[in-house]
Amino acid sequence: MRQTLQFTAKLLVVLTLFAVLFSYAMFQGGFVSWFLFYAFLPFLVYMTGVLLYPINDWKVERKLSKRVATGGEGVEVDVTLTRRIPFPIYYCVIEEYLPESLKKQDRHLEKFRDMEKADEFQQDRMVKKVMFPWFKRHLRYHYELEKLPRGDHEFKAFRIKTGDFFGFVKKEHVYREEDKLLVFPYKRPVKLRERVYSFEQGASPSFKLNEKNTNVVTGVREYMQGDRFAWVDWKTTAKKNQMMTKEFEQEKSVDMLIILNAVYHPSMNPVSFEGSVEFTASLLEELHKKSSQLAFMTLGDGRAYFPFHQNHSQTHKIQGHLAKIKPLGRVPFSQQLDRERAQIPSGTIALVISHHLDGNTEQSLVKLAKKSKRLVFFYVRPREQMNFQDHQHIKLLKNQGIVVQVLSEEQLTRQEFEVST
Repeated sequence: MRQTLQFTAKLLVVLTLFAVLFSYAMFQGGFVSWFLFYAFLPFLVYMTGVLLYPINDWKVERKLSKRVATGGEGVEVDVTLTRRIPFPIYYCVIEEYLPESLKKQDRHLEKFRDMEKADEFQQDRMVKKVMFPWFKRHLRYHYELEKLPRGDHEFKAFRIKTGDFFGFVKKEHVYREEDKLLVFPYKRPVKLRERVYSFEQGASPSFKLNEKNTNVVTGVREYMQGDRFAWVDWKTTAKKNQMMTKEFEQEKSVDMLIILNAVYHPSMNPVSFEGSVEFTASLLEELHKKSSQLAFMTLGDGRAYFPFHQNHSQTHKIQGHLAKIKPLGRVPFSQQLDRERAQIPSGTIALVISHHLDGNTEQSLVKLAKKSKRLVFFYVRPREQMNFQDHQHIKLLKNQGIVVQVLSEEQLTRQEFEVST
């Protein structure tokens, strides 16, 4: 109905112009008036042609150079438009409807130089191309999107606008053409400096996740057929004058759980959350190489849990989840953590990553620490926004035996994360 009314209104404009010029020539008479009428008549015919020419039957195609990228990379886009009827079009404006998720930019480490200036993370992207096709049936143009932000970006549609020379007749049509682009968070190496867990046998803690030991020596016994030659205890063999071999006991299983705070808070810094996600992705990749059992959980608008096993499919799901995650949820992180604490097995090493810390979160962390073998808390916060309450909460957490690591601009701008655990 609306399109019909618009068409009727534009047709009335053309007919009115024709009637005005014709009436002027008839009543005025003379060479000049008729010359003006005939000189303007081709433009009237062209206006009528533009008005009647359909622009809703074009074939529009968008091609992305890649469907999967990493934060900070770029993607090239080629757009092709094919017309069935080569009607002479004076101009054509093609505008891409970019998703809101792409109206940001990821400058890798540079975005953490001054985390307080979160507005610099935003960027109004606009893709608009003016072309003069005339009789061309195939129209092509190319553009590039740089510094892609993390996320699941959905391209929706194009808007095509055209008209006559003078702007009396204007037409536009929106073409639905959907494409998806998945951008994973940017990852860096993580250097873990201190020890995290200890074996059941032994006096000192150990953080040898890179060594795939499966047994610890608990004693010696007589050599039996099938024992490895490397297991022979030569010192005891010499004393007893009998082949003796080392006896092993299976190490206590060491399970690690990484928890990411994905709850929205009014005072949160969006760049801090991006730092949390990037650090989480980097830490997961680093610990994935180790021999410990690893699980991952996010608490926010919807709980997501990836259990204690490692395979390619699980890793791909985690990466996809981190690419799409947004800070959402009305239930505070502390309440969600208290609710999940009962489901976490005792003796687990918990690594909690958060962009927000308050009194309730502090109490929840203390309760979780009592159930865990060890709790490490990574707090992502701009240096200038660290206030007295933050320092007090951190001090109280450390007094409870919780390892606290603050990740600010200094740590987030390095080529590799170096954290104390």
